[in-house]
Amino acid sequence: MERLQIGIVPDGGKTGLTDFKAYGNNRIGISGCMVLLIDSGCAIVSVGFKRRVLRRGMMAVLFYDDIFWIEQSSSTFHCRYVALADENVQEAIYKLSSPYFWDALSENPLLSLNSGQQKLLERWQEQMEWICHNSASEYTNQLLRNNIYNLFMAIDGAITQNSTSYTQTISRSRSLIIKFLKLVAQHFRTNREVSFYARQLCITTTYLYKLTHKRWNLSPKELIDQQTICEIKTLLSSTDMSVKEIASTLHFEDTPYMCRYFRHHTGFSPMEYRNGAKRL
Repeated sequence: MERLQIGIVPDGGKTGLTDFKAYGNNRIGISGCMVLLIDSGCAIVSVGFKRRVLRRGMMAVLFYDDIFWIEQSSSTFHCRYVALADENVQEAIYKLSSPYFWDALSENPLLSLNSGQQKLLERWQEQMEWICHNSASEYTNQLLRNNIYNLFMAIDGAITQNSTSYTQTISRSRSLIIKFLKLVAQHFRTNREVSFYARQLCITTTYLYKLTHKRWNLSPKELIDQQTICEIKTLLSSTDMSVKEIASTLHFEDTPYMCRYFRHHTGFSPMEYRNGAKRL
């Protein structure tokens, strides 16, 4: 088993087998897109601040702004993965015009497969593996883009054919929630004020609070703080950056303030957490 590289995927794409145990309960870094096909076992995972069960016969489609980590997993849990750089996902995103494909994945990025779909996904993963390792370099990226687009189209077709719960019109409240999460993923390193996000969405902070509280029973500030803490944990456990460098990267006013912020939310100092992560 291997630990997936956090950050930009080299050479446009990467495939392999993993059990994620090297991550402990830290956020798993995703660059452009990561597709998981569960081979065996089961795991309790957190996706978008919701706890879900991931088991054999399921797949996950995750993007760079998804907050994802493994809370618990069985000893037999492992999955095949395809990780694609952002440049090889954007074309598929722009080409896919379905108004409810993204709404459905935002609601639940973990999909159950029937036996036929599972066999097709296994073949798709084998194709992606062949492309990453055997195709001529000048064709690799375009082949990856074509194949991820084919997958998105197949998922969209399954959603629209088998589900009656998704309509052509995305509700305004759900659309605002999706936009809020995307804005947080883009800006939390430089701006953690709820008022900033409310202004970007052209709504009041009170209305934003009502939306997030109804969806997750959490305030907008709590969601922003969760993403920030996940990022600090990832940088502490997966890089050699100093605490001062992390504070600067995340635009805290000074290092002591970030240390107090981290201790308030976790019960540990940054160095206590880093030393504990190294023992995992």
